[in-house]
Amino acid sequence: MKQKKLFEIKELTVLLKKHKKQLLTAGGFVTGLVIIFAGLSLLTGMLFRSGLTTLASAMTLLVYGNAGTTLWGGLLKIIAGLGLTFLLEVLAYYFLVVIQFQLQDVIAEKATTISFNGIWQQFRFLNKNQLLRLFLYNGLFLFFWQLPLLVLEYFLGSNQIILDAILLIWLLVMIWKNLQYSQSLFLYRERQPAFLGQSQRHALTASRRFFAQKKAGLWELFIVLAIPAIVWAIIWIIVTYYGFYFWEPIMIYGGPIVGIVGGCFYLPVVLAMLADFYERNRTAALLQQVFKDLFVPVARLTGQLPLKVKK
Repeated sequence: MKQKKLFEIKELTVLLKKHKKQLLTAGGFVTGLVIIFAGLSLLTGMLFRSGLTTLASAMTLLVYGNAGTTLWGGLLKIIAGLGLTFLLEVLAYYFLVVIQFQLQDVIAEKATTISFNGIWQQFRFLNKNQLLRLFLYNGLFLFFWQLPLLVLEYFLGSNQIILDAILLIWLLVMIWKNLQYSQSLFLYRERQPAFLGQSQRHALTASRRFFAQKKAGLWELFIVLAIPAIVWAIIWIIVTYYGFYFWEPIMIYGGPIVGIVGGCFYLPVVLAMLADFYERNRTAALLQQVFKDLFVPVARLTGQLPLKVKK
């Protein structure tokens, strides 16, 4: 008997119809957050550029021995700009996690609606320390996978054929690793109390094991979700291109705006499908398998030896 596919387009359509209202609400929140964070990013970018300008002026004055405090002011602006940029990235990640968890609760029928109050309350009670470490581990591991390719690009990037090959390999590696780590948030949430005092990299290891068992389904999910996103991006890139070609302001400005807003409303769909995939595939046996021998025993963490059992 032919085995049923893990994730079919028909099931996607049913899910979208069932949770259309919640997805639209989540899309509205994502759009609002993108507008807010875009404005804040613009301000931090201006601060960073101001620091670079001040630093360049200070270096010129330094040649004549008259830099004064200008040099330190420029450095301070640059450091502040970089620090605020990192803070914005972390805050954006926290809100993305909250929306992900809200959608997961709706799909698992633990909640019926998505609201601003629910998002805010969940944001308040997030274990931000654990999630920050998970965010940093994820970014660090992705960087390590990119590092050899960056080195190759530095030494061999002058050859266009080799450069194109490196970029293609980079794209495939990033897709592969992001799919491997795609279940880490759900698995972290599944065993959150057990992560107390433990390394957050265990969530990434568990996600890789989950992927090893369900890679066919995750690849199918990726293809199903990627095709609409690619088509949507191509449409509005073409609209913007011809807007510049004909010098039509409504196309020049409208194309990117509509494309970005559409992406904001599509992101909750992606998050919902990932949550749905996890909920449909999680089993007690699979969870036991992916978490096997990951956590360090409490006695070892606390430096206490286990008591000997009397015979």
